[in-house]
Amino acid sequence: MNPREARPPPHILIAEDSPTQAALLRETLVDAGYRVTVAGNGRQALQAGRRDKPTLIITDVVMPDMDGYELCRMAKDDATLRDVPVMIITALREVDDIVVALESGADNFIRKPFEPKSLLARIDYLLANRTLRTHSRIQVGIEINLNGKKHLITAEREQILDLLFSSYDEALNANEQLRRRQDEVQSLNLQLAGRAVELEDANKQLRSFCHTVSHDLRSPLGTIRTFSSMLETQFAQALADKGRLCVGVIRQESERMLRIVEDILHLANIDRASLDRVRLDVADLARQVAEALRGSEPQRSVDFECVDHAFADGDQRLLRLAVTNLLGNAWKFTRRQAQPRIVFSARRVGGETVFSVSDNGAGFNMAHANRLFKPFERLHRADEFEGFGVGLATVQRVVALHGGRIWAKSEPGHGASFFFTLAASQCAGVQGGA
Repeated sequence: MNPREARPPPHILIAEDSPTQAALLRETLVDAGYRVTVAGNGRQALQAGRRDKPTLIITDVVMPDMDGYELCRMAKDDATLRDVPVMIITALREVDDIVVALESGADNFIRKPFEPKSLLARIDYLLANRTLRTHSRIQVGIEINLNGKKHLITAEREQILDLLFSSYDEALNANEQLRRRQDEVQSLNLQLAGRAVELEDANKQLRSFCHTVSHDLRSPLGTIRTFSSMLETQFAQALADKGRLCVGVIRQESERMLRIVEDILHLANIDRASLDRVRLDVADLARQVAEALRGSEPQRSVDFECVDHAFADGDQRLLRLAVTNLLGNAWKFTRRQAQPRIVFSARRVGGETVFSVSDNGAGFNMAHANRLFKPFERLHRADEFEGFGVGLATVQRVVALHGGRIWAKSEPGHGASFFFTLAASQCAGVQGGA
C-alpha cells in the first residue's frame, strides 16, 4: 500500500492573491495527493494556519494586507506554527530576495514560473527533512556582506541548508534556461544565415529578371512601336481604313507595354535603392509637384492647399517620387469634379509626423483597400481612369524604405485621403496648416 494512502495526506496551506496562480498551485498539489487550503493574503493564511495547522506553508511574496515575508516571520514567532516549514514562491529575481527570505525565516523558495515536477520535488525534500529540523534546533549566526550592507542571519542549520539548496537549484534552473535560450539563438542565427543566402539568391534572380526585361523585352517593343509609327506616317495612303486602324492599335498597345516594362523596372530599382538622406521640406516638394501638374494640364483649375513647411530627413529623389504619385493620383481622380480640391498636410500625432494627401475625387470602396498597394492592382476600370496600378505600390515601397507606413481612408464619390509616416527620428517638424 502507498504510504501516502495509509495515513492522512499532508496538509499544505497556500497564501496567494492571484486566483490564477492559486488555482494552478492547488491543482498541482491536489493531483499529487495533498490536502490544500488557499488564502488570499498573508493575514488570512496566518488565521487559517492557527485554526488548522498545516504540514507546509507555501506563500507568494507580494500580497495585500500582509506580504509573504511578514507571514513567514509571524509564523516562525507563533508557538503553533514555528515548526512548520515555509516555502516562498515568487517572481522576484534579485539576490537581495534570498537574504530577505533568510531573515524572515523561510526554509525554501522557488521562482515563478515553476515546473510542477520541480515544485513537488522541493516539497518532498522539505517534508522528508521536517523531523530532522524539529529535533535538531541548533541556531547558527552568519554574517554576510551583500552590496555593501552587512546582514546577520540567525537561523537553524537545516533552514540555512535548505535555503542554500533551493538557491543552488534555482541557479541550476536559470543556467539551464540560459543554455536553452543560447541554443535557440544559435538555431535562429543559422536560420537567418540561411534566409540571407536565400535573399541574396532572390536578389540575383531579380537582377537577372530586370536585365531580361530591360534588354529582351524593351528592345523588340521599341522596334514594334517605331515601325508601326512609320506605317502610320509614311505609308498611310497605301493602307485601307481598317489597315490604318490596326496599325494604330499596334502602336498604342506597344507604347502601353513599354510603359508597363518601365514600371516593372522602376519598382525593382526602388527595392534595391540605397537612401541618400538629407534634410528637406516635404511640403516644398508637394508645391513643386503641384506646379508641374498644373503645367501639364493648364486648362484645369484645381484648388491646391498645402501646409507651410513639413521637414523630414530622407532621400529627396525617392520622396519626390512618392509625393508625385500621390498628388498625381489625386489630380487624376478629381478630373470629373466641378470644383476639384487637393490638400497636402502634415501634423504631429503621438510623437511622429503624419503626412497626408486628400482629394474630393472619385474615391473607392474601403472593402478593397487591401489591394491598393499591390503592383498592377486597380480599383477603377481602365476606361474610367488611365494607369497601370503601379503608383501606390511605388509609394508604399518608398515609405517602407524610410521605415514608415502608409494607409488610406475613402468613400466612393467622396474623395480619398492617403496618410504616410517616415521613421520617427527622420521627421523634424511642421509649420502652418492646410
